[in-house]
Amino acid sequence: MGERMSLALSDGLTELGQLLSDYQHEPRILDPEDARTLGDCIKELSRMARAMENRLSAAIWNEQARIEREHEADRIASAASLPGSNIKLFPVIPRPFSDGGPRGVA
Repeated sequence: MGERMSLALSDGLTELGQLLSDYQHEPRILDPEDARTLGDCIKELSRMARAMENRLSAAIWNEQARIEREHEADRIASAASLPGSNIKLFPVIPRPFSDGGPRGVA
């Protein structure tokens, strides 16, 4: 989600609305070539809207999952600290890390 937010969708919809404004004031006929161009514009704007919806949905789901994980961790920590609790936390043991060499020496 590090990408900048594009205004192409709203700008495209505004432009499309302006192109269609003449049809709101007097009867006009849309020739087949213009209809194809209009259809292509609508398809592209729909594609951009779907991409934006998918990014937003992923962000919302990920944030909700993060909140749920935090609540679960808090619940477990609270239960572990109660007197007589049978929940025990494992001690934190430092782990060796590889130096990245071919033999993986720690």
